[in-house]
Amino acid sequence: MVVERTRRDAARNRDLLVAAARRAFAQRGPDVPLEDIASEAGVSRTTLHRHFENREALASAVLEHNVTDIEARATALAEADDGAERLYHFLLDVQFESPWLARVVADGRMPGTADLAARTAAALDPLLDRARSRGRVHPGVGTGDVLLTLPMVMAVQAAADAVEAPARLGTTRAILHRGLFTTEPPTAARPRSPA
Repeated sequence: MVVERTRRDAARNRDLLVAAARRAFAQRGPDVPLEDIASEAGVSRTTLHRHFENREALASAVLEHNVTDIEARATALAEADDGAERLYHFLLDVQFESPWLARVVADGRMPGTADLAARTAAALDPLLDRARSRGRVHPGVGTGDVLLTLPMVMAVQAAADAVEAPARLGTTRAILHRGLFTTEPPTAARPRSPA
């Protein structure tokens, strides 16, 4: 009984840490002090290190959580004719909210990124197949092309200051949508708030 409660407490603490890291990284970037993340989660730094060896392991857990969200969204959109477009805009939202991910992934130290990228592609593939069969995606556009646009968003984010970022990101969203899909981009698409 005690062991089971200890396992539940450990799982709860891990979930609290991932949620706190997700919010902190989105608001303050990947260099936020780990003490701040532990404090926001309501646990000690020792507890944080019991679950995550280093910052990269914590960032990897956050990325894993994001990919799990992407997979769940893809499953929910499986029968929707506009599922590929909707998942694409969800991917853009994740990118807009968490530009820190690109920096952490790009430095090559985060474990498991190749597997997570493959899972994201696998979630997108059937939706693109459906969109292709319905004429909603330009001929020749594949999953790799869709995923290639995400680093393009990173470049826009890096170049835009806080004042011009919302307009630039909205314009970027519309341009990329038109380059991939035969449909008009959504007019009210806005980044969702971090969970």
